[in-house]
Amino acid sequence: SAAGFSLARGHGMWVLAFTAAALLIFVLWRLYVTYKSIYTESCATKKGDLGKEYDFVIVGGGTAGCILASRLSEHRGTTVLLIEAGKVDDGPFFRLNLLGATFMSTPHHWNLFTEPEPELLQTDSKTRGRVLIQCRAKCLGGCSSLNLAIWHRGRPADYDMWSEKLGCKGWGWDELKPYFEKCEGKGDLANRSGFFDVHRQRFVSLIGEQFCRACASILNIPLVGTFLKTPSPGVGQPHNMVFADGTRCNAVRAYLTRRGNDGVRVCDRPNLTIATETYVTKIALDTENVARGVKYIRGAHHGFAMAKHEVLLCAGTIHSPSLLIHSGVGPAESTAPCKVELPGVGQNLKDVASSGVVYSLLKTQSIDKMVKTPLSLAKFTLGVSSPLHSNTMDAFAFTSLDSKVRQERQPELMLSVQSTRFPFACVGSYIKTVEAGQTGELPNAFTVHTTLLQPRAEGKVEVFVPRRKPKISHNYLSHPEDMKAMIAAIKLARRVAASEKLDGIRGKELLPGPEVKSDKDIEDYLRRSSCHFFGTLVGTCKMGDEKDPKAVVDSRLRVRGTKRLRVVDASVIP
Repeated sequence: SAAGFSLARGHGMWVLAFTAAALLIFVLWRLYVTYKSIYTESCATKKGDLGKEYDFVIVGGGTAGCILASRLSEHRGTTVLLIEAGKVDDGPFFRLNLLGATFMSTPHHWNLFTEPEPELLQTDSKTRGRVLIQCRAKCLGGCSSLNLAIWHRGRPADYDMWSEKLGCKGWGWDELKPYFEKCEGKGDLANRSGFFDVHRQRFVSLIGEQFCRACASILNIPLVGTFLKTPSPGVGQPHNMVFADGTRCNAVRAYLTRRGNDGVRVCDRPNLTIATETYVTKIALDTENVARGVKYIRGAHHGFAMAKHEVLLCAGTIHSPSLLIHSGVGPAESTAPCKVELPGVGQNLKDVASSGVVYSLLKTQSIDKMVKTPLSLAKFTLGVSSPLHSNTMDAFAFTSLDSKVRQERQPELMLSVQSTRFPFACVGSYIKTVEAGQTGELPNAFTVHTTLLQPRAEGKVEVFVPRRKPKISHNYLSHPEDMKAMIAAIKLARRVAASEKLDGIRGKELLPGPEVKSDKDIEDYLRRSSCHFFGTLVGTCKMGDEKDPKAVVDSRLRVRGTKRLRVVDASVIP
């Protein structure tokens, strides 16, 4: 009847109105959640004078510094000063892992460059001595605020080697595993007031998925899905340091702005003082080489902060040895006046040189183009898997160069796929590449990176004039075995890229190009393209026993020949 039809129609309109209202409320709620996740409350920092005396003074507000500040200040009777030269990690740039690939075009870094690398060719030239960008973050949270936020425990055999062969007692895998779990908020040692949120990457591109299948097929290695520690061997996706909403979980958000069991944010603890935009110039050692505190510059103010218990140096692989040398600890020839002669300070610099092959993409877009679509933004806002959740690195394969022992030997090579064209030196300026990515002018392409896990080349960090930039030399590819291995790695990357698993989405080879065939041609390409990539600098304040002439700290990270002074950062990794 007409009355029944009218009633049903009225009921339908009510359902439609209710659904529309619910959808509107959900969208508004998601907009609020997204806004709050990106524009989080800043970390509380100290303004004005820093005061005179603290139990512990931490130099460097990077990953290690943030963790130490959180842990040491748990006891409210312990006073802690955390000093960082850069600014607070504030704003959307620090929340999206994707933007980490562009951070060298921002002011949040030290603007460092290497010395001319003797084995690398200058861009568009046959002359050796290329100068490289040296990525080092300058902000609270350090590199954890700006890198690609990949969480990886490493290879257990490496830690056991530190303990058994290098005299680093207590640093074996069995001893370290509970602390990795603690960092992930798991296990018996877990602490609510400090841990990294670790999740598998929410968005993986089509090229990333097919790359995994191609590696499994060509290299005969297992598909491991996701992994926390290095597969031996295997291919899959690593975990990222991200919150459930996909935004970055750097050391600040993991350890300083979290709330403890008492409901107070760590950075708001009355016994913790955080000072940003403060430059430490020297560690003050007395006549018995006891660390008494640090001298610093804050704006136009020169000050001194006293440490009653210890000074903890967490300035990173470049700046920790630099500050030791400025303070009279290091090689006699470069330390004036030299209070403690330690030849290993600044030596033993280890890093990996990365190169790779680049192909055009068919039937799909590279990540630099996908993120610009309204659909990507809409999905991110609604909490659905989106290219904006990506860090551009989709998958990693760990393998050996020798196919005969690939299943038995520990991996010596890492192949990784990036769903955009990486700015290798041979394609021109890094800054111009970033600008091209922002304007959509980059070619639609993907990169397969080749990285030696344990290169033999060794570099150094030297400092001669206070407050001048350190001299950084990596000596990439200076060992003939490294060059030989990288040539083999490029060939292997090409085999993977040529797999039938990538048919239909892999276009023509853009780099090094099909005309590059012989070993000599590939070597020339490696000298033109290889560059610093993953930021895995270690070793300049090497940990080891008293028999090691290059050891700077013992297994408890105490600086040899001094008292109440430790180095606590990646520079101690041997």
